[in-house]
Amino acid sequence: MGKCFAVVSGKGGTGKSTVSCGLAVSFSRKGNSVLVIDLDKGLRCIDSYFGIDPDVVLDLSDAFTDNDISDVFYKINNENELYVIPSPPADFNINSDDFSVFLEKCGSRFDVIILDLPAGLDFSLIKNVPGIKYICVSNQDPVSIKDAAAVRNALNGISPLLILNKFDVELLGKRKYDNIDGIIDNSGIQLVGIIPDTKDMKMFPITNKFKKRGRIIKALNRITERLAGKSVKLPRPDNI
Repeated sequence: MGKCFAVVSGKGGTGKSTVSCGLAVSFSRKGNSVLVIDLDKGLRCIDSYFGIDPDVVLDLSDAFTDNDISDVFYKINNENELYVIPSPPADFNINSDDFSVFLEKCGSRFDVIILDLPAGLDFSLIKNVPGIKYICVSNQDPVSIKDAAAVRNALNGISPLLILNKFDVELLGKRKYDNIDGIIDNSGIQLVGIIPDTKDMKMFPITNKFKKRGRIIKALNRITERLAGKSVKLPRPDNI
């Protein structure tokens, strides 16, 4: 199976799903075939973010019937090999063993799989997925950082990576929040990247696309390059 990333957060509102979409776009534009699976049962949003919700007929629950699993893959227009599976209804229960088998089948088709999990500390669905890498999305406020530390503890020895989203460098200059080193220390999680708080990121759920140039895609590209194993320096906070 190709690379598999579980994007998680301790609390809602960190922008986890938007980050999942952004990582998928960045990986896709680098020539990878990418699948994003929305696992927020009953509260799906990935299809809306990419603007495909009017076309959705099937969702993840249909992958566990007699249908061909490719029936639940929805191609994102204007991107390279990027596909989405919408989340199932709230009352649909997925067995973790069955889900692991399903991901293995998907892994034969895709270079990168991104799982957008609901906020919180329940990771039981993906406990049997081998080689999965956890990415915790947090904001820089103290409560969000505390919840990121709770995610780390809930993973019981599995080391996640940290993405700081909606980052506002002015809050560091005014000493309203911890500096980056303090954030890393308080979360206890290795930092893999920072995404600035910009209008472009806020507009994505409306425009359904990321610009090909600009601060956001540059930040996402730095993160996906690190996730691919490349050594990429983190820029100065005021250059993010």
